[in-house]
Amino acid sequence: MIQLSRSLRKHSPRRVAAILAATGVAAALLAGCQPQTQRAAAGSGEAQRTFHDAEAGATLAYPATLERVDGNADTPAIRGYFDNGSWQLDASAPGKTLITLALPGSNAITTGLWRLGVSRDPAAVRQCQRLPANAQRQPGPSPLGGDDATLFTQSDAGMNHFREVESYRRVIAATCYAVDLIVEGSNGEVYDPPRQAPFSRDAAWQALREINAGLHLAR
Repeated sequence: MIQLSRSLRKHSPRRVAAILAATGVAAALLAGCQPQTQRAAAGSGEAQRTFHDAEAGATLAYPATLERVDGNADTPAIRGYFDNGSWQLDASAPGKTLITLALPGSNAITTGLWRLGVSRDPAAVRQCQRLPANAQRQPGPSPLGGDDATLFTQSDAGMNHFREVESYRRVIAATCYAVDLIVEGSNGEVYDPPRQAPFSRDAAWQALREINAGLHLAR
């Protein structure tokens, strides 16, 4: 049974009902709005860094929580079970890695990598949008822009290790641009004691694809 306060008991039943209804609506509005404001503030307050290479005409804005692991600008070079190529996967011609980013928390169990590479080598440009032997062409938008960009996926596994790759290729002004998204790691169950992945593969793919939106090419 609901007990009314002394201040409410002074009013008529109709007036009490109106007061309670108004109070309930206000409380519902506050309860609904406050969490949304907090979520928006948390998402919009993430610090950003900017990478720029004038020669390649490439600018990348990315979250400051990501770690550069390309061996450039005094950053460590990524090492793993698989050969992740140099400036691109399956690189058979020379090129240059502009930037490689690792998702925070990446380790031997699961690592997420985002890489941008370029090459003006004639052989690299000719082969730029040619699919590797084990690749599958995919539809979808490309961070490299244009309707002529190529998107493909490929995967590899061996000795309790795995690698999944999503790649974008495009030729602009006699330059091959290559973006590789890589999720790789090992089976945590073979460790003693078993090791947990720092994040799921699905979460890694979502985070890596979000980086794509920060890439801009001035060509």
